[in-house]
Amino acid sequence: MGRSLRVAVYNDRYPTSFVTPRSSRHTMLRKRFLPFNLISTKLEGVTLIEPDRSVDLVHAFNRIPLNSSKFIISFESHLPRQFALRKEGRIATYMRSRIAGHGCRRIIALSHFARRCFLSQHADNPDAGLLSDKLIVRHPNIVIPAVEDAMAGDGAAELVLTFVGAHFGRKGGCVAVKIAEKAIERNLPIRVNIVSSLLVGGHVWTDPTSPGFFDPYTKLLSLKNVQHHGALPNDAVLRLLGNSHFAILATFGDTFGYSAIESMSQHTPVLGTRVCALPEFLVDGVNGISLPVKLTEDGDWWNPGYDLRGDAGYARYFRDEVERLATEAVDRLTVYIGQPNLMTPLRRGARRTAETLFASGPAAEFLDALYERVAFERSGEPARLDPALDLSSPQSPLAAGLSQTTSAPIPSAA
Repeated sequence: MGRSLRVAVYNDRYPTSFVTPRSSRHTMLRKRFLPFNLISTKLEGVTLIEPDRSVDLVHAFNRIPLNSSKFIISFESHLPRQFALRKEGRIATYMRSRIAGHGCRRIIALSHFARRCFLSQHADNPDAGLLSDKLIVRHPNIVIPAVEDAMAGDGAAELVLTFVGAHFGRKGGCVAVKIAEKAIERNLPIRVNIVSSLLVGGHVWTDPTSPGFFDPYTKLLSLKNVQHHGALPNDAVLRLLGNSHFAILATFGDTFGYSAIESMSQHTPVLGTRVCALPEFLVDGVNGISLPVKLTEDGDWWNPGYDLRGDAGYARYFRDEVERLATEAVDRLTVYIGQPNLMTPLRRGARRTAETLFASGPAAEFLDALYERVAFERSGEPARLDPALDLSSPQSPLAAGLSQTTSAPIPSAA
């Protein structure tokens, strides 16, 4: 064990906590930063961090620090974040040079989905080899609470489902309320909680922008088996998830899906879509229900196109997908009603997934060792990854480990 380092991180509301140590042997300094996206959305991928000469390195997240001489950076899906910039423009070119330069010592993808997006983004970049040499995959981490299963002994006579997500359309809120509607039509004992500020529309990249598109879905919030909680503090959300049979994350686009891993930490399996990073830890019949969607080559949700979101065809495609997913979800959920013998293995699998892949202790050990290695590297030399430390396998450890030890036949309604 070497000396204690001083590591600067962004003092944001909560995102950085998922990618940095929850408890570290080093001194973690939460620093103010300048969110350039408030000046222009085109500049969301860069920032200036509060200067401190005593800092050994910066661990950045999504935003590239322009004034740091030695940093590592974690990212969710694309790096640099240059969605609104011309690919060959001066700003985008400079952003790429910052992460290719010697000052950027490591690039940490939150998922293998993010890694694929990154490699695809830089496929024609002359510095692709340099960038690939720095690339690591490390899932987010959370504090796994020492809580017993709140639903132990429950007979599952009525299934309780909880949807959590500010972006109501993108995260699967429409699917959740349609599940409730179909449960009433089929006379099924299913109750749905909605924790959402109901943000929809043009600023959400997956949402149709046709006027009034989401009105039929928000009207379903008044159904007798739906309770809309609005926004809740995190501790209240965790209690609600822990007292649910399933969390719903039938998302059309999620860089990871933090609500899913927080749900699993509460012993609660997830009903989700097989999109983006979710397939790396959501295993059908092991720790939840995984619904298929049509994907792009990188594993993102396929749709008619961002620029067509105002067209009738896009609205129809989104509506049909919501209908299909809700129908398949109800078919799958019906099997678990009144069947605690089927629910119990899912709940055990969910908790085991959280403990195995997302626990804060192993993440802190990994990151602390990485900080130490990087701090003593000379910034002028190329980054050389140590395979014993910087593991980046082509798939999640879950595929080779957890699923083999906990898998069970998927219940069928047939």
